[in-house]
Parts: sequence; C-alpha cells; structure tokens
Amino acid sequence: MRSVLLVDQKQSTAELVKTYLTADGYEVDHTPDPSKALEYASRSQYGVVVTDLVMHGGMTGIDLYREIRSYDVRVRFVFMLVLTADTLRLMGSLDRSDVIKKEPLSMNEVIRKVRAAFMNSR
Repeated sequence: MRSVLLVDQKQSTAELVKTYLTADGYEVDHTPDPSKALEYASRSQYGVVVTDLVMHGGMTGIDLYREIRSYDVRVRFVFMLVLTADTLRLMGSLDRSDVIKKEPLSMNEVIRKVRAAFMNSR
C-alpha cells in the first residue's frame, strides 16, 4: 500500500508535493478540505497522510489524525507546518520526527519523511 492522502489548503504547495511524491512512486490523492479527507480515508486505505497542522474550517491536523486513527491505527501521519504561535501550541503533542517545516519547504525532506513513515508502518 503505497498510497498517500495529501491534505493541504495551499494549491501550489499541494501540486508540488503531489508531483514529487508521484515521481517517487506513490499514488497520491489530494484534497484541501479536512472533511473531505475524512471521507477519502473512510473509503480507501492510505499508508500515509501528509497534512497541514493548521487548517481553515475549524479542524486541525491533530483533529484529522485523531479521527482517522480512531478507526485505522496503521496509517502514519506526516505534518507540514509554518512556525506560528498556533503551530507551536499544537506541536506539543507531536513526535518531531513526523514534522516538516513548510517555509522553506524541502521536497527532499518530504520524500524522506514519507519513506520513513512507510518503513515504520511495517
């Protein structure tokens, strides 16, 4: 299962991440909407979810993590973030190995974190 669910509200970032992950051999579904991400995750099995930590619409990446992990404990998460007061507050409950800084965003780091997440899911 080398499928990735990408949840990012910034279209240009999502397109870039999707392009690199696809080139590295992953099947990638993208949605900017965390509610849609829940729908996607309930219908398909993803090995990894790559998501923003802070999103518009009332749901955070942590909320998305908790909801999906409540019924699929095998899926791994990689969180992307821009360092702000909100993200620093939310980061308290995260394993730093699963976090990617978005500014500047390194595609090598994205690939490395997703690969590691797939390796850790075995």
